Amino acid sequence: MTDNNKISKPSKDVKKPYKCRNCYIIRLFLLAVVFIILFALIQSDNLHYLNFVTPSNAATLIFILGIIMFLVKLTKYVFEKKKH
Repeated sequence: MTDNNKISKPSKDVKKPYKCRNCYIIRLFLLAVVFIILFALIQSDNLHYLNFVTPSNAATLIFILGIIMFLVKLTKYVFEKKKH
């Protein structure tokens, strides 16, 4: 007896796997962290160039970028609402 349930699908019916955007962003972040760690291990004597990277500066940058993105999305929303 043969199993008729295992009929192969035509190649046009096979869907490509969906790549999650969040997973992609997390992978890029982890890759960046690994490169920073490698850079720190390799260039330990030249790290005085990165003295400006502090938690408060990183938080300030995140807040500024968040405000800019909010303003851009808000203006886009307002202009699209005026069109309708």
